[in-house]
Amino acid sequence: MTSTRKRTIDSASDEGPNKRPRTNSAHATMTDSATHRLPSAEAPTDAQAQQEVAPTAAAQQDVQEARRPEKSGGNAVAGPSKPRHTIRKLDPPRPFPTVPASVSATGPRSAHTEGKNYICITRKTQLGAYLRRCKDVIMKDGYKTLHLSAMGAAIPQLMQLTLSLPGILPHAPDEIRTEVQTGTVQVQDEVIPDDEDEDITYQVRGKSTVSVVITIGDGVDEGSGRSKARSHGKRVQSTVAAAGGNTGAGRAAGRKSKQTAAAARTTSTSQGLGSS
Repeated sequence: MTSTRKRTIDSASDEGPNKRPRTNSAHATMTDSATHRLPSAEAPTDAQAQQEVAPTAAAQQDVQEARRPEKSGGNAVAGPSKPRHTIRKLDPPRPFPTVPASVSATGPRSAHTEGKNYICITRKTQLGAYLRRCKDVIMKDGYKTLHLSAMGAAIPQLMQLTLSLPGILPHAPDEIRTEVQTGTVQVQDEVIPDDEDEDITYQVRGKSTVSVVITIGDGVDEGSGRSKARSHGKRVQSTVAAAGGNTGAGRAAGRKSKQTAAAARTTSTSQGLGSS
């Protein structure tokens, strides 16, 4: 048993140093099998490899030359530069004035009794605020016609307001009529150059607009507050007209008439005492 084990160990130890190393041909065969190419006998030569690399290098050189800026007179031509100016958008024209011509623009807005049914819609104001405002104009002020206008990015909000408003009004759907008109308005922009020596120029562009007219019933406004204001205005105008367009003269005439009436009463009283 012992001799058999020794022979086995000796034979195993002899195989280690006598093992043949891997040759280059075997390594080449493995490389060719890994790359799915033929053995080294059919591998391309160095000249063929250089011919394959030459077109690739030429193509890369062509791409670099195409990217390289052209030269004229020894100076490189620069590519397109960024515009050296600033554009400031001006306020577009309003479809109707903020305050009607018949109302004083210097007074508080709460005192305005006319022109409440003309509303410009913006995208910064919430939809709920416009719904409450339109409802108050119809229910409290007695207007039967609403004129709504929007421009550009505020058009979606106007459309949403137009569809939501009939649902909160105490009127039948067949009594509410809606008319929609589209258009384009020309707006101007200031082109301010960075160079202070250059002049400011203007450019014109178009902007889309939408106008909506909502009519309830016959469209006749029913507002008692407006009639009182109009009658008061008529009285003031008649007083000024009687004074010849001079408010100071009108007040002086009023004081003179009061004095004349008082003198007449005094005279009648004295005459009554004298007769008695």
